[in-house]
Amino acid sequence: MSKKVIVLSTSLRSSSNSELLAKSFVEGAKESGNEVEYISLKNKDIRFCIGCLTCQKTGHCVIKDDVAGIMDSVINADVVVWASPIYYR
Repeated sequence: MSKKVIVLSTSLRSSSNSELLAKSFVEGAKESGNEVEYISLKNKDIRFCIGCLTCQKTGHCVIKDDVAGIMDSVINADVVVWASPIYYR
C-alpha cells in the first residue's frame, strides 16, 4: 500500500550530509511506490511564534510565512521524515 511521505531537510547548507541523506531516502521511497514530497527549509521565510494563541482558537497562524504551506503537507502525510544536521566537536 502506497503512503504519502514528506521529507523535510533542515540543513541550510547546499550538498550537506543531511541533505544528501534526505535525497537518497526520497529516491528509495519513490522506488518503493510511495508518493514523496521533498521540502528543504533552506531559503524559506520562517518566523518565530509570537505566543498569541490565535492558532488554538482558529486553527490558523496569524503570521504569514512559509510555514503554513509546509504544515499543510505535514498534516496530510502518512510518514514525516526529518533530516537535520548534528554538529559536534
